[in-house]
Amino acid sequence: MKGGEDMTDEDILLLMKQDDSSALDALMSRYKTLVSFIVSQSVRNSADIEEAVQDTFYKVWRNRSTINTELRSLKGYISMTAKSCAEDKRRSVSRHVEAEDISAEENDIGIDIDYTDETAKRENMRIIAECIRAMPSPDRDIFIERYYFRLPVKEIAQRHDIRSKKVENILARRKKKLGKELLSKGIILEK
Repeated sequence: MKGGEDMTDEDILLLMKQDDSSALDALMSRYKTLVSFIVSQSVRNSADIEEAVQDTFYKVWRNRSTINTELRSLKGYISMTAKSCAEDKRRSVSRHVEAEDISAEENDIGIDIDYTDETAKRENMRIIAECIRAMPSPDRDIFIERYYFRLPVKEIAQRHDIRSKKVENILARRKKKLGKELLSKGIILEK
């Protein structure tokens, strides 16, 4: 068989189907930049990007016997798998986002939350995280994409196939409601 750089996708796929682990090295060498780019469109944290990239190559390797290049090129299959892994990672991160990652100080919700006293800070973070997790979808996803991932409103609108104005309205409504919920749940205010 040819050296890694000279191998075609068909050569790589043939070696993969023969369980030759050198094919995985060749595959990663050829497509890691593409996969990293695709993943970085949905995931922002570098550790999460790397994990989604690894997940992509793991899934491709695991499904190597069922890849049919007559239906889709190997590059197309890898791209599709990368998009899927990136979305899985983004959703996973959104579900487990911690309150400290969404600073209410930076994103004024109209109340002065105490972040100076450690006990108050921990309790406030717990309440904020609980309130954010309780938001219905897609509002929760939009809120997290804006205030955790720091995505621009326009990009969020494109992701959810809605107008930018609707995203702004959802964010404004959720910030106002979050402020009220925090006060009703006993958020500790600055003195």
